[in-house]
Amino acid sequence: MPKLIKNGKIIDNTYVWQQDAEQEVTSNSIVPAQKWLSEKDTIGSVVGIWLEAGDGVEFLQDIDINQFDVIGVNFPAFTDGRGFSYARLLRERLHYQGEIRALGHFIPDQLGYLLRVGFNGFQFNEEVNLESALALHKPFSIAYQGDVADPRPIFLRR
Repeated sequence: MPKLIKNGKIIDNTYVWQQDAEQEVTSNSIVPAQKWLSEKDTIGSVVGIWLEAGDGVEFLQDIDINQFDVIGVNFPAFTDGRGFSYARLLRERLHYQGEIRALGHFIPDQLGYLLRVGFNGFQFNEEVNLESALALHKPFSIAYQGDVADPRPIFLRR
């Protein structure tokens, strides 16, 4: 069974990230958000949705997104930073409480920054060593700026 990093631990990945439109949707599927939106009355129960880099999050404002256990954000390239903004908006504006999972082409060096904007699940490509990536999970013990977990800057945390 494939593995992922979630909440600082390596665990089994029990969900299926559906990238193929022809793949059968099951209750363990993470389906494209646009597909779910267009077929939500007929698609059945799914565990989550995933956002493509150009989707944005505005179209989710009138939807109860806390019905999903996981919202994935696809990184088409590690240089594409839109997913960082999506996670922060999901946490701060849309008040999403579940797992936000990074998917696709991001790298272990980005883990600390991904955590700060609200990600708590990381589904790497198969060639990434999860033990090595986990060592980068929290590279710094403290940050000067606030983040989604604690928005106060360091001088207000004393």
